[in-house]
Amino acid sequence: MPLPPISRAAVALFGLAALAAGSAGSQAPPDWDEVHSGATDVPGVGPVHFSVGYSSVGYDHFRSEIVVRWRDGADRTQAIYDGIYDRPPAKVWGIQGHLCVSMQACARYEDACTTQMLAYRYDAAAKAFNELADGEASCRR
Repeated sequence: MPLPPISRAAVALFGLAALAAGSAGSQAPPDWDEVHSGATDVPGVGPVHFSVGYSSVGYDHFRSEIVVRWRDGADRTQAIYDGIYDRPPAKVWGIQGHLCVSMQACARYEDACTTQMLAYRYDAAAKAFNELADGEASCRR
């Protein structure tokens, strides 16, 4: 027996609501053990707010995500880093038109760590930060 038209509409609406709820759930950010937030000024872009979320993954290593937010005609948000490093939180600053990030990587059972620097330049046409090849040279203070 076919369903009356109102029941089909209700079933379709319920299905779309369930699909939307499932999709929204997959976009949820992870629950971080710690979150470090701040703001910096990037010449040519203006104020850029950042959050560095991180959680231990064992052996003194931390999984981290760095998200930046700024305004360019509308509110913009971009995850610029998602990976593993040591001795959190990563440091974020703006200099000479670049957004810079530094983090440390340590050899196991060693106190000596190396610092990795990432540099991003803002692409106004794409409205996004793009990573540059040589962060060390671009981010010297």
